[in-house]
Amino acid sequence: MDLIAAVVWHWWIALALVLGTVPLVIGTVVGYITKVVAPRYNSRQQRELRSQGTDDFDQKRR
Repeated sequence: MDLIAAVVWHWWIALALVLGTVPLVIGTVVGYITKVVAPRYNSRQQRELRSQGTDDFDQKRR
Protein backbone atom coordinates (compact mmCIF):
# COMPACT_ATOMS: atom_id res chain seq x y z
CA MET A 1 0.00 0.00 0.00
CA ASP A 2 2.88 2.38 0.67
CA LEU A 3 4.09 2.01 -2.90
CA ILE A 4 0.77 3.23 -4.32
CA ALA A 5 0.82 6.34 -2.12
CA ALA A 6 4.39 7.07 -3.21
CA VAL A 7 3.41 7.01 -6.87
CA VAL A 8 0.43 9.28 -6.32
CA TRP A 9 2.47 11.84 -4.37
CA HIS A 10 5.19 11.67 -6.98
CA TRP A 11 2.80 12.97 -9.65
CA TRP A 12 1.33 15.70 -7.45
CA ILE A 13 4.76 16.99 -6.46
CA ALA A 14 5.81 16.99 -10.11
CA LEU A 15 2.69 18.93 -11.06
CA ALA A 16 3.32 21.51 -8.32
CA LEU A 17 6.95 21.93 -9.41
CA VAL A 18 5.99 22.37 -13.07
CA LEU A 19 3.24 24.88 -12.26
CA GLY A 20 5.75 26.89 -10.23
CA THR A 21 8.67 26.61 -12.62
CA VAL A 22 7.00 27.45 -15.92
CA PRO A 23 5.83 30.96 -14.89
CA LEU A 24 9.25 31.59 -13.33
CA VAL A 25 11.05 30.74 -16.57
CA ILE A 26 8.62 32.78 -18.67
CA GLY A 27 8.95 35.74 -16.31
CA THR A 28 12.73 35.53 -16.45
CA VAL A 29 12.74 35.55 -20.25
CA VAL A 30 10.27 38.45 -20.45
CA GLY A 31 12.23 40.41 -17.84
CA TYR A 32 15.48 39.86 -19.72
CA ILE A 33 13.96 41.03 -22.98
CA THR A 34 12.41 44.15 -21.46
CA LYS A 35 15.39 45.18 -19.33
CA VAL A 36 18.38 44.12 -21.45
CA VAL A 37 17.39 43.72 -25.09
CA ALA A 38 14.68 46.38 -25.54
CA PRO A 39 16.77 49.41 -24.42
CA ARG A 40 19.25 48.69 -27.22
CA TYR A 41 16.66 49.67 -29.81
CA ASN A 42 14.85 52.97 -30.17
CA SER A 43 11.14 53.14 -29.55
CA ARG A 44 8.78 54.23 -32.28
CA GLN A 45 8.46 57.69 -30.69
CA GLN A 46 12.24 58.15 -30.71
CA ARG A 47 12.47 57.09 -34.36
CA GLU A 48 9.72 59.51 -35.40
CA LEU A 49 11.32 62.43 -33.57
CA ARG A 50 14.73 61.70 -35.04
CA SER A 51 13.28 61.41 -38.56
CA GLN A 52 11.72 64.88 -38.09
CA GLY A 53 15.09 66.27 -37.10
CA THR A 54 14.13 67.12 -33.52
CA ASP A 55 15.72 65.74 -30.39
CA ASP A 56 12.99 66.84 -28.01
CA PHE A 57 12.67 63.33 -26.67
CA ASP A 58 16.32 63.28 -25.57
CA GLN A 59 15.91 66.63 -23.86
CA LYS A 60 12.88 65.40 -21.91
CA ARG A 61 14.78 62.35 -20.65
CA ARG A 62 17.53 64.41 -19.02
